[in-house]
Amino acid sequence: MEYDKTKGHASQECLDTPKITELLMHLSVRIDSLERSLANIEGITKKLPVVMAITTDSIDEYYRNAINSGIDIEERCKKVGEMLVQITDPKKIDTLSQIIKKMDTLTLLQKQFERVPDILAMIVDSFDELYTNAERSGIDFESIVKQGKDTALKINELLKSDELKTLMNSGILNPMAVNIVAQAGCALAECKEDHPKKLGILGMIKALGNCDVQCALGFLINFSKRFGRLLKK
Repeated sequence: MEYDKTKGHASQECLDTPKITELLMHLSVRIDSLERSLANIEGITKKLPVVMAITTDSIDEYYRNAINSGIDIEERCKKVGEMLVQITDPKKIDTLSQIIKKMDTLTLLQKQFERVPDILAMIVDSFDELYTNAERSGIDFESIVKQGKDTALKINELLKSDELKTLMNSGILNPMAVNIVAQAGCALAECKEDHPKKLGILGMIKALGNCDVQCALGFLINFSKRFGRLLKK
C-alpha cells in the first residue's frame, strides 16, 4: 500500500488553519492596543508644549514675585550649592555618622532637658516653703538681705580705702610679724590659765634671773630701739 503525500499535506493544512486564525486574532488585538497607546502618546506630545509653556510662566511669575519681595534666588541657589559641598565633605559625613550613632544618647538628653522646667518649679516651691517656714520662726529674710547689702557696701568701701592700702603695704602682715603676734597670743592664754600670783619688787628682781624673762626683756628693748627710731622719722 502506497502513502499519498498530497493527502498528508492537505490534512496538515486543515489542522493548522484554526491555530493560525487564533494567532492572527491575538495579533490583531495587540495591534489595536498598540495603536491606542500610540494615539495617547501622540495626544500627550501635542499637549506637551502647552504644559511646558504653563510651567515656564508659573516659574517666571514665582521668580518675579521673589525678586519683588527682595529674595535673591540666584544667591540662595549659590548658598545651597555651597552647603551641599560642605555637607558632602568626607569629614562632615563622618561627623554626621557619629551623631547618628549617638542619636539614642541625644534622645535621652533631650528627655532630661524636657524635665528641667519641672525640676526648677520644684526647687522654687521648696524655696517658697523654706521662706514661709523661716518667717513663721521669726527669721526676717528682708532684714538679713538688707544687712548683707550694707555689709557688702562697707567691705567695698574698705577695699577701696587708702587705710587698707597703707595696711597692706606695712609690715604688720609680714609672716614674721604675724608669727610674733601669734606667739604673744599663746603666751597671754597660758598666763590666764596659770593664774599668776601677786609679785612685788623683790619678786621682780628675782624673776630677772630667769632666762626666759631675760630673752623677753631683750626682745622688748630691741623693739623699743627700733620703734623709737621709726617714731623720730
